[in-house]
Amino acid sequence: MDEAVAARLREVFAQPLALMDGAELVGDPTATLPVLFHLMWRHELEADLSLVLSDRSIVKTAVGAGGRRG
Repeated sequence: MDEAVAARLREVFAQPLALMDGAELVGDPTATLPVLFHLMWRHELEADLSLVLSDRSIVKTAVGAGGRRG
């Protein structure tokens, strides 16, 4: 995992934002999306997974285990 990309994703998603919008703000989605999904897997970022995950899903910093909402 690229920690620099992860740190930037945490910053970008401190405020809720569409998944692809945030990924593109950080850089090339080909490089940022794997890190974004890894952070979601680790529960550092979250989206409402009762809905289909898409480029328009709203992602935000998670609260709780591993999360750093702020």
